Amino acid sequence: MTTQGHIIIGTAGHIDHGKTSLVKVLTGIDTDRLKEEKERGITIELGFAPLTLPSGMRLGLVDVPGHERFVRNMVAGATGIDLVLLVIAADEGVMPQTREHLDICQLLGVREGVVALTKSDMVEKDWLEMVAEDVREYLAGTFLQDAPIIPFSAVTGSGSEEITAAVQEAAGRIPGRTDKGIFRLPADRVFTMKGFGTVVTGTLTSGKISTGEEIFFLPGDKKAKLRGLQVHGESVDQAAAGTRTALNLQGIDKDEVHRGQTAVREGTLLPTLMLDARVRLLGSAPRPLKNRERVRLHLFTAEIMTRVTILQGEVIQPGEEGLIQLRLEEPTVALPGDRFVIRSYSPMTTIGGGNLIDPLPRKHRRNRQRVIDHLSSLEGGDAGHRVLTFLHEAGEYGMEGAVLSVRTGLEMKDLTELLSGLSEEGKVVVAGKGEAVLVYSAAAFDGIKDRLVKALEKFHQANPARAGIGREELRMRVARQLPDRPYRNLLAALQEQGSVTLDGDTVRMGSHEASLTPEQEVLAGKVLNLLGKAKLSSPFSGEMAEELKASVGDLKSTLNLLADRGDLVRIKDDYFISSAAHAHLMKGVQDYFESRQEMALSDFREIVDTTRKWMIPLLEYLDRTQVTMRKGDVRIKRRSAKGNG
Repeated sequence: MTTQGHIIIGTAGHIDHGKTSLVKVLTGIDTDRLKEEKERGITIELGFAPLTLPSGMRLGLVDVPGHERFVRNMVAGATGIDLVLLVIAADEGVMPQTREHLDICQLLGVREGVVALTKSDMVEKDWLEMVAEDVREYLAGTFLQDAPIIPFSAVTGSGSEEITAAVQEAAGRIPGRTDKGIFRLPADRVFTMKGFGTVVTGTLTSGKISTGEEIFFLPGDKKAKLRGLQVHGESVDQAAAGTRTALNLQGIDKDEVHRGQTAVREGTLLPTLMLDARVRLLGSAPRPLKNRERVRLHLFTAEIMTRVTILQGEVIQPGEEGLIQLRLEEPTVALPGDRFVIRSYSPMTTIGGGNLIDPLPRKHRRNRQRVIDHLSSLEGGDAGHRVLTFLHEAGEYGMEGAVLSVRTGLEMKDLTELLSGLSEEGKVVVAGKGEAVLVYSAAAFDGIKDRLVKALEKFHQANPARAGIGREELRMRVARQLPDRPYRNLLAALQEQGSVTLDGDTVRMGSHEASLTPEQEVLAGKVLNLLGKAKLSSPFSGEMAEELKASVGDLKSTLNLLADRGDLVRIKDDYFISSAAHAHLMKGVQDYFESRQEMALSDFREIVDTTRKWMIPLLEYLDRTQVTMRKGDVRIKRRSAKGNG
């Protein structure tokens, strides 16, 4: 669903050129709300007001400060605007902050605007015409080169209707936004209102949100319930992308959230300390951008000190562009395609900006063609191409759905739909469901599957009497590089395909059935007979091999298979008891705890009727299987002591 009419317009221009006065005439609202702003006559913080056009369309208007000391506040307000109202005073013309604000708008991707030539009542007609010509010449080559330049007077109100009409015409050329996508609202103001509590405002950049939902603020771990919503000053049940939105929050204090954080749904965005990007240096930048240079990164409403790693070459010259990795001094959240601005550390001057390519990248080494090709491929591809590029990079590790969602910028439901199509085409393999899903390229999955299957086949050939190999032992042999969760998801996917079967912590080929040789079958009979008579005092496997005159290898295979069948119970690696003895043990413990709360070692001796040699491993087994729990020198009941072979 597109949301035509959800448009944000922002002012831009030098200090004291009349931005706030223009906004007041157009909207009837004075956006200078701070006492200091009233006293000094300048805008320090961002101001907001709704602007209703003659067509009935309602825009959100952001009034930004013009003083060079508050450019960071200007960038926070300019991020996310669709249309700029560039304000130039007729008595002064283009000034330093006019230039910097226009540069920022261009770097942030603004493509529509109107120029207001304010204070027109203070100059002669000839002067006004000359200034208009100078402004037109200055705007040549920018996105405002064909924008209307309209004289305006805050004293008489002349030009206000023409400006409103020009804004309406420009707004009509702006494509409608979609309310699809990951919900996020970068916070630009946080305050409290009597009777309401904490309020956070910002431009809803993507997705939509409804009252009653739970939201999180990233970076950080604070969450809150959305008690109420306002869009352009009116209460609503739902807000969508492209609107100035106020969130009335429950469960969070004013000092627990701040400008620079982003409101999101849980699990939809992930904090990062690195960003891959393409940057363009302004032609007016005072010097080249050097590798490892420290800059101020402006990303939505956040300002973060950052080191720039130039991925190709040593410097980026003014007017040129290049691929970089931004290494942040504090975390942020972002999506591919987000626009940013960089300013020099000192003196604080806007020097460039660009767009993000990968918000969750690996750390890159410089001047590597593989890295350049990878990022260039991401820039030029659609969502499906990006998915395949990331999965190729991930290889046998695969990629979790939540990470893939952020790196592609796709909402989870849209990503799931895309993955389904790619799976049908045989390009990807999906393990699991929802946000915990793990995704592989088909080639990577086939490669690790082949190695796992060959390892299992080899194991079964060498150990025909074993039901299967331990999950961790298999990982150490074949997939040592995989962390636990991706490895479990991999096995789950292989089981879903029918390649392997999982029995608890044991992995086997689906077609494998453990079998004993005729000699081992004879040995099994002897083992069962021996352990049946020994009850809980059965000999340990080394002693058993001597008593039965059997090889340790044959005996071990036989014991493992009998345990897998349920004929024996493994108490520890070299201590097995018959299933009947195990049942007797569990019943004795259960009966004991029906009338008592604690079990001492002497009490346990009466239950098992054996010596300390076997009592200690039996007690450890009961603790390990959560039948009992040690409390000082006694055991207490942990759960119902029922048979658990």
